[in-house]
Amino acid sequence: MKKITKKAKHRLMILGTISVIAIGYFFMTFISYTFSFISLKKQEKSLKNELVFLQDSKADLKIEIQKLNDPAYVARYAKEKYLYSSNGEYVIKIDDKVKKDEVLSKKNNTVIYGIIGGSIVIAVIYIVKKKR
Repeated sequence: MKKITKKAKHRLMILGTISVIAIGYFFMTFISYTFSFISLKKQEKSLKNELVFLQDSKADLKIEIQKLNDPAYVARYAKEKYLYSSNGEYVIKIDDKVKKDEVLSKKNNTVIYGIIGGSIVIAVIYIVKKKR
């Protein structure tokens, strides 16, 4: 068996410490870059989705620009969105009427369902009494 000298132990201790530090640094750097890479991949995916959305918006806006070059469309757009009226025209807002019609139709449906339900209950009672 060989005897390890003091000088060899000292050299082994220094090189071992340097090796452990280098390996630790390598793993820490590797982990850090891995997390950065994952974060950048997520960011890339969200930016690609945003790019697709913006390209769709761009196409819609180009169509809107072409429509706005038509004076008839501009006049109709101003009338609908900003309640603009020409001379001798009156602006009538219809949105509230539509909502009232929806409420009335819901009330009518409730009444109809009540009548149908009541008729069924009366028919069942009549049938049960006849069988007795």
